[in-house]
Amino acid sequence: QSLEPLLKTLKELTGPDTCVLCCYEQRTVGKNPEIERKYFELLQRDFELEKIPLDKHDEEYRSEDIHILTIHRRQTVGLGSPG
Repeated sequence: QSLEPLLKTLKELTGPDTCVLCCYEQRTVGKNPEIERKYFELLQRDFELEKIPLDKHDEEYRSEDIHILTIHRRQTVGLGSPG
């Protein structure tokens, strides 16, 4: 239920130079995988995602089920033609 409001908020709070760090624990029970898949599907409509490799995570806190991403707004191309 909260996916659409979350995505709307991200769009309203980000600009072309904004970088959002997203950290989440992957959950594999119940509806969690379906919700996660839907979230990232919707997110990629307006944002570009880049996963931070596990070897770049803090050694003390890294875990296979913890993911860190950078999220940037997709660049929109103007409709007008140059010249």
